[in-house]
Amino acid sequence: MRIPLLMLFASLGGSLAAQCTFTPTITPPAPILCPGDAVVLTTQVYDGYQWFKDGQPILGATAQTQVATYADAGSAFTVQATLDSCTEMSAPVLVDGWAFLLPYVIHAGAPSTPDSLGNPTNCVGDTVLLIMGAPNTVNVQWTLNGSPIQGATDDTLVVTTSGSYSASGAPVMCPNFIQQLGVSIDITFISPTQPLITQIGTDLCASPTGQAYQWYLDGVALPSGTTPCIPILGVGLYTVSVDYGGPCENLSAPFVISSIAEPQSEQALQLFPNPTRGAVRISRGDEPLVGNWGLVDLQGREVMAGRFRGFGDEWIDVSALPAGRYWLRPQLGADWAPAAITVLD
Repeated sequence: MRIPLLMLFASLGGSLAAQCTFTPTITPPAPILCPGDAVVLTTQVYDGYQWFKDGQPILGATAQTQVATYADAGSAFTVQATLDSCTEMSAPVLVDGWAFLLPYVIHAGAPSTPDSLGNPTNCVGDTVLLIMGAPNTVNVQWTLNGSPIQGATDDTLVVTTSGSYSASGAPVMCPNFIQQLGVSIDITFISPTQPLITQIGTDLCASPTGQAYQWYLDGVALPSGTTPCIPILGVGLYTVSVDYGGPCENLSAPFVISSIAEPQSEQALQLFPNPTRGAVRISRGDEPLVGNWGLVDLQGREVMAGRFRGFGDEWIDVSALPAGRYWLRPQLGADWAPAAITVLD
């Protein structure tokens, strides 16, 4: 019995449709787009085309090329090509896109102290570094008070002056995608307080006064030098560090004691009672007190003044003064040194 050829082909599971001799491909094969970018997907030359996105035909997409944008990131594109009445589908191509967090800045260099509003505060002479965080390290532009800083295009900015700083920059992989920092960084530099050493009689005193003191002689800390005034211990370089309760404090300039004169008893005023809460009696033995006098505080400010009457002892009422140490400066001649008066609470 003769079996028709058509029936034999069917019984063997064969297909009547002819297989295409081509397989379309899409280039580029795995594009990754930057924000705002687009890519042209293309295939080989055929008689007809139909592009698909995530398995769904794209209306009107019947050309050899198809544009995909950053909004298409995460979608798979295929193309169905027809040649000589034979149609074949390409393998899918995934269009991906870069995603970035907002730019950020790292602080480095001299540590800052927050002020009452939380803004960084530094001392004049400090160096603060502002560093653009990765990956936004290209096409950087730093600004000061809203205006671009000329030449400040590196990822690190050296800051030494007060102001409101900000920046913009782009990721290395997407250099045209420039993002603004979005916030300003307010940095304030304040001048440090530097104490001044003044010699008053046989003492050295620091001004302005502060909360705590540390005196040094030739760079060595004096264990007893924790008061605003210390007695001169010998020749050398005296310095003092004063705590003013702020972040910026400097060591004083050196005060040089090159020699020490021997005290002369007849040149010393006699004070009693001292310390005192009221009046203090002043005398210089059998000699009368003649001339003007002034009373100054540790900051060198005159708080009282008067004139000796020229006979006997003199009394000065200091009860109205705040507690502390004062110096009586008598105008009795060049040989007479000031005398210290301590006022108690």
